[in-house]
Amino acid sequence: MKAPLCSALCALAALWSAASSATQTQTILNADDAQQIIARAEQQAQSLKAQVCIAVLDRAGQLLAFKRMDNAPPGCIHSSVQKGRAAALYRTSTDKYMARANGAEPAIATLPDMVPLGGGATVITDGEVTGAVGVSGAANPMEIAIADAGSKALSPP
Repeated sequence: MKAPLCSALCALAALWSAASSATQTQTILNADDAQQIIARAEQQAQSLKAQVCIAVLDRAGQLLAFKRMDNAPPGCIHSSVQKGRAAALYRTSTDKYMARANGAEPAIATLPDMVPLGGGATVITDGEVTGAVGVSGAANPMEIAIADAGSKALSPP
């Protein structure tokens, strides 16, 4: 009985060693990245003459940075964060869910943390979602344009 047990344990130890030596890397957003995203979004908002709230969230939907522009409605603070959180958690822009909710899938609006309104966009780095930006306080097409501009702030020109 000892030989099979030893063989199994040795094989398990070898697998554990191989798995623990494998390196996985994950790109994350940092504070500087978040400020670049806010700056690009704010620049777009100013060009559209919009006063908005801009939230940057990590891939898990947790707030990294926030900016409330002068005269942005206070009610938009929470909605900008929620739009960004929905984009981060569901890994896609919130305007896609708005189209689905307004179409044949209105029940999609009941998903946890879902905000089926435009203004939430994913930040993609090296082909993977690394975070999101949420924008609120303007007309929906403007919010989408501002969020999209912010989401591309870290992309190469």
